[in-house]
Amino acid sequence: MRRLSPLLALALLLGACSSEESEPGTDRPSSTPAILIDTETPEPDPTTPVAGDLRLGVSLPGGSEGEYLLHAPPAVERGRPLPLVLVFHGSPGSPEEMVRLTRFDALADTEDFLVVYPDYINDVEDISALIDHVAEVWPVDERRIYATGFSRGGTTTYAVAEQLADRIAAFAPVAGVDFGEFAPGRPTSLIAFQGGRDQLADAFPDVNRAWARGSGCGDAVLSDVDLGGRPATRSVASCADGASHVIYRIERLGHVWPRGATALIWEFFQAHPLVRS
Repeated sequence: MRRLSPLLALALLLGACSSEESEPGTDRPSSTPAILIDTETPEPDPTTPVAGDLRLGVSLPGGSEGEYLLHAPPAVERGRPLPLVLVFHGSPGSPEEMVRLTRFDALADTEDFLVVYPDYINDVEDISALIDHVAEVWPVDERRIYATGFSRGGTTTYAVAEQLADRIAAFAPVAGVDFGEFAPGRPTSLIAFQGGRDQLADAFPDVNRAWARGSGCGDAVLSDVDLGGRPATRSVASCADGASHVIYRIERLGHVWPRGATALIWEFFQAHPLVRS
């Protein structure tokens, strides 16, 4: 089976990310107040979880410092554990751009989950440390931690799917590819969005086959659907240990975050809490 070399895949991703664009959406803005979005200096961790937006810092393995945006819905102030969604940006890219592209914050306010947008935190060990840090301060439901990302952030999503499937329940790469052969530690649920006009379109079939093989998936069932006003093909396969593999291929879509993807990702996440082995 032909696979992309890491250098070729990285070159494709960098070229693709330079043309990132948002598609118009119908989601309303977040209803929670913006406490702070300061791109220069992170705020100290709050002593009590409070609804809103914060740019925060985290100490990473090896002594480096990282930053991330966190959006907390009003439900955070009730104290019960909430799902956590990690959203990885492309390269070039920023957490603020992913807030705009995905519109996860508004959905989080109505569906009661935390959203974390890491700022160039792409190493798997660093991501695990970030999850630990967030859970120390915020009420995180450890069975409902999820990861999604766009472009280079989609590649990060595949990486954490391979190495952190014991603590992250499900994954949603958008317009992303993985490097090399997929070798999961366990069958893992994943939903992917892929455009037929994406610069990475030729690589998607190999990525999908590798994922299906690694998660022990059966034959996929195909159906024609509408996604954000565009015709799409949805592929659904059942995999080992109750995992699922879902692919939306949108032929007339380029390298963008599709309209309608955010709601489908959250619906998929809700259906796939972490199953302890």
